[in-house]
Amino acid sequence: MDTSTSQTETPARLRVTRRFKASPQRVWRAWTEPELMMRWFVDTDADIRVCEVDLRTGGRYRLEGMAGGNPWRLRGEYLEVTPPTKLVYTWKWDDDPSLGGPGDTIVTVEFREVGKETELTVTQDGFESELARKEHMKGWEGCLDRLGSIVV
Repeated sequence: MDTSTSQTETPARLRVTRRFKASPQRVWRAWTEPELMMRWFVDTDADIRVCEVDLRTGGRYRLEGMAGGNPWRLRGEYLEVTPPTKLVYTWKWDDDPSLGGPGDTIVTVEFREVGKETELTVTQDGFESELARKEHMKGWEGCLDRLGSIVV
């Protein structure tokens, strides 16, 4: 499980940092392998039915599922893939652009080894509304709680 949490945010950006009792390689795998992503990447009241990952710079990902009886679709492109230290990708909701604005937001995930733990920092930039930023922050916090339970 995680040992610390911190948050910093601005109207257009959110940042969450957690520490996990696992190696960067193990946390990286959970973040990038579809069969592991499907276990933590959505809220408990949602599910993932499609998880496609082409993990390379210029590659794309696609996630689809159901939440509260409603379908959702998320997609993006990998802008930087540097195992196991950094991942940068675009993030776009197909069903509800109000969650991020008319364009893509950018997610940067940094994996830093700290002794026998990994400090993970998720930054998401480009929100056009405070509501979208707050909803994503809530989502990331839940996701990272679930991630902590599968990387230990």
